[in-house]
Amino acid sequence: RRTAVVAVGGGVVGDLGGFAAASYNRGLPLLMVPTTLLAMVDSSVGGKTGVNHPKGKNLIGAFHQPAGVWIDTAFLDTLPDREFRSGLAEVVKYGVILDAPFFEYLEVNAASVLAREPDALRHVVARSCRLKADVVEKDEREETGLRAVLNYGHTFAHAFETVGGYGGWLHGEAVAAGMVYAVRLAERHGLVGPELGRRQLALLTAFG
Repeated sequence: RRTAVVAVGGGVVGDLGGFAAASYNRGLPLLMVPTTLLAMVDSSVGGKTGVNHPKGKNLIGAFHQPAGVWIDTAFLDTLPDREFRSGLAEVVKYGVILDAPFFEYLEVNAASVLAREPDALRHVVARSCRLKADVVEKDEREETGLRAVLNYGHTFAHAFETVGGYGGWLHGEAVAAGMVYAVRLAERHGLVGPELGRRQLALLTAFG
């Protein structure tokens, strides 16, 4: 039971390794080593481990907090462009839901982020992890409703992924589209003004 599971890879590898670690011997220590941007800023942090099912995304899984998350942004040097841009959708999400100054940083520094400048990447990854951890620390198992804020755009996104077949769209691509739909729905219900949707769409477009 003291044997650690080390999950090295993207979100699918982390989720699968985490689910195995949570299940085997009723729980083994887990070390996450995310190698994609999306895994670094989202799936490696928070303790959710989920496996997809034909009926829906992440239907099978457990809450299993890692003993640690080891992030080296040098992994991103060789990440394919489509995977990198997919990860940026989750980064934009954090700015929309939790941190207006961070959203403004992304608007101003979009070119530096896309160019994968080391200082920009370290700031983006560190800030995203901090924002998610702040929420998870207060609602680890989604019992108070606070953690639901992290699902912004995901209600639509998970539907797109399930209907379209897993892998047709990358997760971040589905989240980007889901955020656009979510903000349009909010506008129709008078919950937000048009400016938020305009800025969100412009930043997502800038990130491709």
